[in-house]
Amino acid sequence: MTTPQGLGTPTGLRPGDHACWSFGDGADLAAAVVPFLEEGHRRDEQLVVVGPSRSALLAAVSGLPHRDELFAAGRLDLQTTGDSYTAAGGLTPAEQVEHYRAATRAALAGGRTGLRVAADVTELVRGGRAGRRLLHAYEQLADELMAAVPMTALCLYDASVGPEVLGPVAVLHPLQHLGDRLPLAHLSGRGPRLSLHGEVDLTEAAHVATALVDVAGDTPGELVLDLADLDFLDVAGARALAGAARELAARGIDLRPVAARRNVRRCLELFGLAPEQP
Repeated sequence: MTTPQGLGTPTGLRPGDHACWSFGDGADLAAAVVPFLEEGHRRDEQLVVVGPSRSALLAAVSGLPHRDELFAAGRLDLQTTGDSYTAAGGLTPAEQVEHYRAATRAALAGGRTGLRVAADVTELVRGGRAGRRLLHAYEQLADELMAAVPMTALCLYDASVGPEVLGPVAVLHPLQHLGDRLPLAHLSGRGPRLSLHGEVDLTEAAHVATALVDVAGDTPGELVLDLADLDFLDVAGARALAGAARELAARGIDLRPVAARRNVRRCLELFGLAPEQP
């Protein structure tokens, strides 16, 4: 799934689904985590919950039916954010993705049907711009991973960090639950090249540009951006993408948009970006 969709409930999710879910407080968090895990239990998946502390994790799963039996059987694992994501001093996106790839293989080897992870990783967006850049790179790689292995993820973020922080990370998820905010855009790594889906207007322009610059990294070369599934782009969106292209060019990265629809292409051409056609 690459088209951005709103998520009204944390259930109905299947392997390959990658969701961003904002919450207001501990009770709100538990209200999302418990049904998500219950569904995974019914699907015979290995369950993992990640959060800031052991006490917070236990509170989040306190209402989970059969919790003690799941613990005893090794079907439910609680991991702190520091232990799971920041070993050796910081988040390393590629290593974290391989960690979950290995965990999924282990779940299958243990007779489970897949891996289901509910992760409150709010701590990682509170680490300033440098930390968020790593997180954005990780979320894009994780989205790519979930297209290839039977893993389901609910990425949980405290809404108090604000829309400017949540916006870029949300567009890296095909499924989004951010209060009343409608999901419009998804920047996807699924498929042979990076692709942008949905709509990019004034409300999403800066978020998409930030996510794009962050997932591009620092390695010089060419970055192809497939726009075939971008339904709408306004002037603000085109200006933001052009700004991202300039920032990437300063790093030696050539952003090459391709396969844009006519209306999208015309907007980009106003700012000196001329997408190639298939």
